[in-house]
Amino acid sequence: MSDQNERMPSARVSVPDLAAGQARSYHHGNLREALIQAGLDILAEAGASGLTLREAARRAGVSHNAPYRHFADKEALLAAIAEEGFRELAHDLTLARDRVPQSAQAQLEETGWAYVHFALTHPQHLQIMFGRVFADRRHYPDLDEAATRAFEVLVEVIRAGQAAQTIIPGSPRQVAVGAWAMVHGLALLLVERQAPVAVGESNGEEALVRLCLRQSYEGMRWRGVG
Repeated sequence: MSDQNERMPSARVSVPDLAAGQARSYHHGNLREALIQAGLDILAEAGASGLTLREAARRAGVSHNAPYRHFADKEALLAAIAEEGFRELAHDLTLARDRVPQSAQAQLEETGWAYVHFALTHPQHLQIMFGRVFADRRHYPDLDEAATRAFEVLVEVIRAGQAAQTIIPGSPRQVAVGAWAMVHGLALLLVERQAPVAVGESNGEEALVRLCLRQSYEGMRWRGVG
């Protein structure tokens, strides 16, 4: 994320993998979405290095020139995938925040779990959203705006907590970066199955995340002067 439940992301439906030369039928109004989904399928199998516009076109069932109607190159397709991820993440974070308006602590816990849940259920999005695949993300204004909006949900929680004197003073954005860094690191550990969650433990991932978030909040709690 930059300057990461009531609605859970739904499972995606894979785009049919059409053999070369097979008869194709296609609704042009869905071309962009079909290519994004094909890109996600390729990322799941081969990572960013295995993604090409030609292969995305093949899986979407269109000619190899068709992707250029929407994407100038592979990086543009990756930018669209990242943008979609940040918009979904911002939506999930906003829902989580709005469910518990009573306190900043509750909002930090709910948005933190929503972030980790998104990471666990959208690993292909995650690798592009935070991977080194763009020379400069600012070349893609819609992506930059989507990423900023997702981060701003956390900044707003911090700012409200500071106004209520329940979160330590300071730059809201800097405090938010610290909170985000902890949650993002935990998300990566869980995505890579490196966190010590007991095998078979009921809701083990969520329980661990919420425990870590409560511990983190104690370090951010406003304690007044003296």
